[in-house]
Amino acid sequence: MSIAEASRLVSFGLVVLIWIVQLVVYPGFDPIAPERLVSWHARYTRAITWIVGPLMLSQVALLGWLLHDRPSPRLGLAAAAVAVAWLATAFLAVPAHDALQADGHDADVIRRLVATNWIRTVAWTLAFLLQIGA
Repeated sequence: MSIAEASRLVSFGLVVLIWIVQLVVYPGFDPIAPERLVSWHARYTRAITWIVGPLMLSQVALLGWLLHDRPSPRLGLAAAAVAVAWLATAFLAVPAHDALQADGHDADVIRRLVATNWIRTVAWTLAFLLQIGA
């Protein structure tokens, strides 16, 4: 498997994951009983980190390698989209998850998490699409 193929595969994995999170997981936080959310959320974040962490790190490494090896506008835009996803993770998703973990069920935080997660959903989808044929 080439570096380009591996990069596309990892990016596709993130696309599948983020769409499941966006359409199923995050909206599913709200109906969880408030007294159960903190323990459920702790298990979720621990488990999802083992999936999303290696994918995110692999995506950066593979895309960085590609961009260094054969720079192109499409790969540059894909890298920019990945940077947007990382920034949205650090400055929007992580603080929302921290708030849910610290304070428990908060419908406003859950709504904000769902709404702002569209940034990551679009960014990772775009990063994948830009790598097709690049």
